[in-house]
Amino acid sequence: MPRQLSAPFFSDAPVFDRAQYAKAVGRETGDRVVSAMLEQHLKAGNIRRIARGVFASVPKHADAATWSVDRFLAASKLRHGGVIGYHSALELHGYAYTEGQDVQVIAEGHPLTLHAEGLTCRFVRPPKGLNTPGAVERIDRLGVFIPVTTLERTLADLFDRPGLAGGGEELLNSLDLITRVDVTRLRSQVAAIGNATAAAVCGWWLERAPPEMRVSKEAVDSFRPLAPTQPRYALGAKPGDAKLVPGWKIFLPPSLINRRFEGT
Repeated sequence: MPRQLSAPFFSDAPVFDRAQYAKAVGRETGDRVVSAMLEQHLKAGNIRRIARGVFASVPKHADAATWSVDRFLAASKLRHGGVIGYHSALELHGYAYTEGQDVQVIAEGHPLTLHAEGLTCRFVRPPKGLNTPGAVERIDRLGVFIPVTTLERTLADLFDRPGLAGGGEELLNSLDLITRVDVTRLRSQVAAIGNATAAAVCGWWLERAPPEMRVSKEAVDSFRPLAPTQPRYALGAKPGDAKLVPGWKIFLPPSLINRRFEGT
């Protein structure tokens, strides 16, 4: 198919999959003609293959070999129903302390790390309660709306699995960038996960929040019923290198508890 006939589709779809293209040209997804069309555009440098069945449109005057594809947009197309989550969602919300090495996508199916063209994608199984109201939203990325966990759901997920934030220090450094959060929604998302340790860490963080976040004592106390009844280790704390936070019944690394007082 000549480029001029596909140009409107390529212009509107910076990243697309085979099914989207087939629909745009009036063909069935498995039609061999679709394969021929895509191959023609690949050879012409009009598009780039990101992974099997996933492509990126290349602007008319750009070089397909060097054109940089938006990794979040590309990752959102790699598995049906995928949602950008964890540290990657924190990046999209503008609160990540450092840039992640991979794009984390929550999706059904086997968890794995996929090395695609221009990005590395880590698929993570859906956590408990992801289908609750206020867990997922769609944000505009280069004119395309992609699914991402809301800020509150992202925080809940990262308190649940801080390793996916790059560890406790990276998580807390990122949280220092947050100036406002919907605590009611945050509690709802934490409760939906059902991890008492995560609830305690979240409550501890809110209790230490700076005044500009305007977190009330009542809001903090609402997390206490969700906290564990027996002390648990959290954020990488280990026996012999941990300090008890008695109000929340969690052991944390001393370096994380004292970080603000030390100016770190």
